Parts: sequence; C-alpha cells; structure tokens
Amino acid sequence: MTEQRTDVYAELRIRIGHTPLVLYQGIVPNNNRIWIKRECDNPFGSHYDRVYLALFQHYELLGKIKPGDKVLETSSGTAGVSCASLAKILGYECHLAVPEGVDKAVIERIKSEGAVLYFTPEKDYIAGFPAFVRRFLPQHPDIFFLNHSMGKKHGIAYSNNEVVLASLEGIATEVLDVTPVHYYLPAIGNGSSIVGPGRVLPDSTIVVAFESAQSAVAYNLKFPGKYQEQFSIDPGTLPRHKLRGTSFQGIDFPHIRTAVETGLIQDVILLSDAEVTANYKAATGRDDFAQLPHWDTSLPFAYEYGRSTRAGIVAALEIAKKVAGKNMLVIAYDKADRYDY
Repeated sequence: MTEQRTDVYAELRIRIGHTPLVLYQGIVPNNNRIWIKRECDNPFGSHYDRVYLALFQHYELLGKIKPGDKVLETSSGTAGVSCASLAKILGYECHLAVPEGVDKAVIERIKSEGAVLYFTPEKDYIAGFPAFVRRFLPQHPDIFFLNHSMGKKHGIAYSNNEVVLASLEGIATEVLDVTPVHYYLPAIGNGSSIVGPGRVLPDSTIVVAFESAQSAVAYNLKFPGKYQEQFSIDPGTLPRHKLRGTSFQGIDFPHIRTAVETGLIQDVILLSDAEVTANYKAATGRDDFAQLPHWDTSLPFAYEYGRSTRAGIVAALEIAKKVAGKNMLVIAYDKADRYDY
C-alpha cells in the first residue's frame, strides 16, 4: 500500500470511532444508569463505518481489491449506507443487494452515494441473500464479495468474520475507558455487535441481547423448544417484523451461534410491537405478546434514535426493574432519519 493510500486510511480512522457516550435522560428505575454509545454519530451514521473501514483496508492489504474495483455487499439497510459511502471515498464501485420494501430513506441515501442496487424478494427479507449471492457471483467474476456477515467457509459452514469482530471491539474499549459496564444490551442482527464488543467486556458483564418476538433466532438457540412451548407457534411463523437490523429466521449467522454456544449471551429479551402483537393474536387468539415489552411505545428523550436503539433502551428499562445501581450499555446503531414513519 502506497504512503498516500496509508494516509487516506489514517485520516478515516481519525474520523471514525471514538463516538460520544451519553446517559439516557429518561426515568430509569432503581438508581440504574443507561449509557448510550452514539455510533450514529460516526460520519456515515452507524457502527458499520468501523466495519467497512476495516474490511476495505484488510482486503487491500491482502491484494484482493484495489481502487477502481467493484465490490458487492448485502444489507437490510444501515450497513449498506456505510459500505456505499466508504466505497465512494476509497474509489470503489459498490454493488448492494437489499430486500424490497426497505425504508425509502435508506434507499435514497445509498443511491446518493452512487451504489448499484439489486433487490431481493420482500417476502424473504434477508433470508433471500444466500440465493442471490450464489446466483450473482458466478455471473460477475469481476466483483469481490465483502461479506461482512460471515467469514471464510469451512466445509459446509461459514465462520465468524474476524475482521468485522475486531473492528467492533473498539466500541467496548472506548466505553470501558469511561465507565464499568454491568449489563450490555446488543441487538441480535447478524451477531457481530454482540461478539465483537462483548468478547472484550469483563467476565462480570452480563450480556442480555434483544430481538423481535416474531423471529426469536437467538432465543430459540439459547432455549431450544421454549418458544413453541410458551407461545404455541414456531419462530418466524408470523408476518415479518419491522425492527430492521435485528434477527430474522432464514440465515444461520455464525456470529449468533458463537454468541450462544460460547455462553457470551446470558439471556435474550423478546420485544414486540403493536403490529406483531396483533398478528400473534389473530393467529392464536391469545394475548401473550401483549405482555412482552414493546419497542414502539413512547420513549422520552429517544426520539432522534432509530428503532433498534429505542428497542435497546426498552430492554434496558426492563432489566432495570429487577436490579439496582447498575450501568447498562446500549448502542445507538443509527438515527430515526434512516426509517420511514
């Protein structure tokens, strides 16, 4: 890598990361504190800025890609903005596969960065990505797949993407420079924001991940059979949830399996919303989902944040009812302007 190129990455490393850590200003029970790591203040709006800065530099150093090349990524939204934005700055032609029906605000932002978009079926959501990639890559051998969600394939299974996980460790180390963390509440998306920051937190930190009750991917792995016993349906039975960036049945993400199988996740909070609760009642005639915490309830001092961040605060407030005097960490993954309302 040339000295000039090294300087480009050094300048981006100055801009990305070291995001503010702020206290949630709403009422928190039992003298607990909810700390919000504002990854939404990264220059391109999310923790994925860290991820794609690391991926582009890693593959350049390996000689896999160079400026002017074409790269492919899959995303439900937020990752796509970071990928497209950094690709433009670094001189790459970015190709992105996203599900139909993704928020128009995200699509317009991605388009503004000059990315080429492909749409997978809305009904499949992110579960449509594997079929797309298997079909697309052989037809486009000149396009390099960044594959932030998974690492190299070993046998029939993918591994963790260590470049991604290492890039996200900085979230936790930056927080620990300011305050101890007793509870960490990450969203269950592809699992990277659980494993990356979670593995550098001290053993005393309790990791409680959250996800939509519609999907319950990690919940079902952590507590086999409990979901069906509790709710009388299988995870993923209900129409797709709208908590973009969190889990969805259909892809076996290695980061999620690692988080569960290594015991990094100690518990999982299921969240519902008005639509998922109504769908559950229509399907079963029961009100069980109405008793779950709802991420779409009115949440003061959190209006600027996106859905997953508000969901994390709701999950933290749920834990705060049961403990006292604890520091709880939530990631501000993105802002509300990334969503259609």
